[in-house]
Amino acid sequence: MAAARWVVVVAVAVTAAVALDNGVARTPPMGWLHWERFLCGTDCAAEPDRCVSERLFAEMADVMVAEGWKEAGYEFVCIDDCWMAPTRDEQGRLRADPRRFPSGIRALADYGLKLGIYSDVGNRTCAGFPGSYGHYELDAQTFASWGVDLLKFDGCNVGSLGLLAEGYRNMSLALNKTGRPIVYSCEWPFYLRPVQQPNYTEIKQYCNQWRNFYDVYDSWNSIKSIVEWTALHQDSIVKIAGPGGWNDPDMATLRGIFLFLSQLVIGNFGLSWEQAVTQMAMWAIMAAPLFMSNDLRHMKPEAKWLLQNREVIAINQDPLGKQGYRITKDKNFELWERPLSNRAYAVAVLNQQEIGGPQNFTFSLTFLGNGLACNPACCIQQVLPSSVDWGVHNWLSSLSVEVNPTGTVLLKVVPL
Repeated sequence: MAAARWVVVVAVAVTAAVALDNGVARTPPMGWLHWERFLCGTDCAAEPDRCVSERLFAEMADVMVAEGWKEAGYEFVCIDDCWMAPTRDEQGRLRADPRRFPSGIRALADYGLKLGIYSDVGNRTCAGFPGSYGHYELDAQTFASWGVDLLKFDGCNVGSLGLLAEGYRNMSLALNKTGRPIVYSCEWPFYLRPVQQPNYTEIKQYCNQWRNFYDVYDSWNSIKSIVEWTALHQDSIVKIAGPGGWNDPDMATLRGIFLFLSQLVIGNFGLSWEQAVTQMAMWAIMAAPLFMSNDLRHMKPEAKWLLQNREVIAINQDPLGKQGYRITKDKNFELWERPLSNRAYAVAVLNQQEIGGPQNFTFSLTFLGNGLACNPACCIQQVLPSSVDWGVHNWLSSLSVEVNPTGTVLLKVVPL
């Protein structure tokens, strides 16, 4: 299929917003998060392997070290909602549930990986546990004293949009005041969007990453909805992302495969192989935080290969820190690009068709990088779904890319 009808062409502004200056998240954070796979399981007697407990996080940390996840870049183990005791202690401090976390949070922070934890801007978390409203400085000090490295801060149970914004600002200031570098992951724009357009310039001044969309689910509909939402809003969100501050498609899951705030649900149950490849490829193009939400203790080799793919991770973690964007949509095909360091580009060809067999999409290399990506010549390497050297091409070349239904071919274009 020739790319004759260029439906969307985007011009991305190069002006960057000022980022939160706390020295962390210079590239999109990577790690593992419990929520999408394990939810709010608290019955350790009935379901010991699925209970939100210190055992679960210690076992995941053990696997991350032993099976190459930490070496690949996944450095955070993140506790989501439901870790807390039902009430604060006598000094007003948050405390872990003593039955499920008998050793306390500090023990997990000292376990060998960076630790992420969860709280809420309101007076209750989304699952009904104590929130941080009225306790921002105390909770920030508590997290710092435990050795926490990341805070996911939700937005449930707050009385007004004014209190929501005030709470996110106050927690950011409180975390910085502790003197400990803590990645601050906000849900701020997600809760604003139903009522008003988020001010991303302001949000980036307070947060290291921010969630824009609904929870990611272990389904193709969820993945393609996130990709489409990102494309429709790219004019307002792409220019904001960069070192120190990232758009989070959802802090939830690539089950079985990858991402957290943009949770990778690869390695779970709901995605075909082609769809898992699409999530990994598109999260790399979108410079999304990579947080897996899966059971690392029981991973299929192909899911592990995909999530640990060093070439894809290198694109996601590229130090230039620019987010990719859709440059055209032609019937069922989408063409995306992401500027990389050293004048290289990552390119994704996504086939949204859900029936039939593989189809070809043909496009001119002059469409990439405003005509500069392959000028006068370039080397092209296919990264996904497998690694293939496509050789040397020139500025006037056209590429014909065969893509399976719901699949994506990810390329890297390096100028000569």
